[in-house]
Amino acid sequence: MNAPFVFLHPLGADAGFWDPVRAELLPRTSLALDLPGHGTAPPPAQGAGIDAYAAAVADQLDEPSHVVGMSLGGLVAQELGASRPDLVASVVLVDTVAVYPELMRQMWHSRANTARTRGLEPLVEPMVEMWFSADLAATPDTRVEQARRTFASTDPEGYARTCEALANADLQDRVASFEIPTMVVCGQDDAPPFRDAAMWLATATDGSPHWLPGRHACAVEHPAKFVELLLDAVK
Repeated sequence: MNAPFVFLHPLGADAGFWDPVRAELLPRTSLALDLPGHGTAPPPAQGAGIDAYAAAVADQLDEPSHVVGMSLGGLVAQELGASRPDLVASVVLVDTVAVYPELMRQMWHSRANTARTRGLEPLVEPMVEMWFSADLAATPDTRVEQARRTFASTDPEGYARTCEALANADLQDRVASFEIPTMVVCGQDDAPPFRDAAMWLATATDGSPHWLPGRHACAVEHPAKFVELLLDAVK
């Protein structure tokens, strides 16, 4: 199917996060969007849930698309697939969850507080360690440096409100009712909650997870391998 690809980024990133993948995907048509509170997009309303993020994406789509979402973007993709299947040709869920375990919910509230009281600078290096393999993170790679710059420049209040949306998100029932083609991808060395979630998401959508080398940002660390998965899925 020659539907365009639409890419949704993780927390603390923007549309440019997906540049390495989109370059590999040429000449296929693709679009990367800034989610609320990120890049040029205005922050979400106080107390907004993932449904508000999905509505913001839906407002920018005018045809069925292959929706690819990582982490935060994966939750938005799940909600979009459930609420607006008319706009979704398929969903690709990358290093994401349907619901966070309780310890991670507490972590999101803690990070929201940090963002509001100290800004995002204390959270930059923990992000790099979580997203990228140690070998890549130790180099001046443009993907790592772009992630650092974008994360540090993200609006702290937009970040905090998004953390709260993540803490409150529970899309398990939404995913269980999916009627659209779904692929699940996860880094082999991502944190255990994400690897566990990949297994759950794949089972819930009658599939098996696809594993890539790397951590949370495996898709941009190995863009050629990721694009191979994408194109195989939409043949």
